[in-house]
Amino acid sequence: MMVVLELLNILLPLGYLLAVLDYLVLYIQEPRWSVRSAPRLARAVAGLHAVYLLLLTATFEHVPVASVWEAFTFIAFALTAVYLVLEWRLGNKATGVFLLAPAFLFQVLASAFLSPTREVSEILRSSWFGVHVTAALIGYAAFAIAAVYGVLYILLYRSLKGSNVGLVFRRLPSLDVLSKLSMSALAFGWVNLTLAIIVGVAWVSGLESSGQLAGSFLSDPKFLSTLVIWTLYAICLAGRFAFKWPNRQLAVISVIAFVLMILSSMAVTLFVDSFHSFG
Repeated sequence: MMVVLELLNILLPLGYLLAVLDYLVLYIQEPRWSVRSAPRLARAVAGLHAVYLLLLTATFEHVPVASVWEAFTFIAFALTAVYLVLEWRLGNKATGVFLLAPAFLFQVLASAFLSPTREVSEILRSSWFGVHVTAALIGYAAFAIAAVYGVLYILLYRSLKGSNVGLVFRRLPSLDVLSKLSMSALAFGWVNLTLAIIVGVAWVSGLESSGQLAGSFLSDPKFLSTLVIWTLYAICLAGRFAFKWPNRQLAVISVIAFVLMILSSMAVTLFVDSFHSFG
């Protein structure tokens, strides 16, 4: 099994690189062959990546999100999977290079530094932990995609407003399509983050009642910052569907919310004690 895992660990970055190059050709020239081959290659890489994650789980007896490098390979998979769902739903293939490129970088780092082990805390073997962190990482990946589309929307809007649309922006989908892609990713991320919060609260409540975890999750900085981010994205969704806010305003909010999510996560991880640090 280890030989298979090591082989996949080498093949995945190569697969992502080929997919990025294929989507780059599609974006620049849009030849018929790349229009067909790029999505197929991305789906094949995502399928191979799913097998890799399942084998890691079976071999090391925990969901592979228990370390930074395990999280990186899962984020690479999540970015690709969420993008492919959006591509399938909205039928637009022009932005694949912008999402698969970061997936490639995450997987390169994971393949270079990942050292999976069975020596992890029993808490991290919990199925509750697996569902909680998996949903959270999928949600964060979807928010990252929404932010990428938000940035592309803002750049294209400014280029159109200034009547200075170069080759890069001329290949982008319309503003309306970019907004739909961004909001679809945002909604998907919000649903997954909601699931992560619900599962996390149920799980931690059980740990606290059994004495396996000290303190209260209600005052935990990571939990509180997550609730703030969840609220910001909920406001963005309400602005889109209930109040019909302008697409440009929604794009700006999605980017700001993502930046705040990254900064708050870094601040809590680096400077604040949290029950999310299981040791």
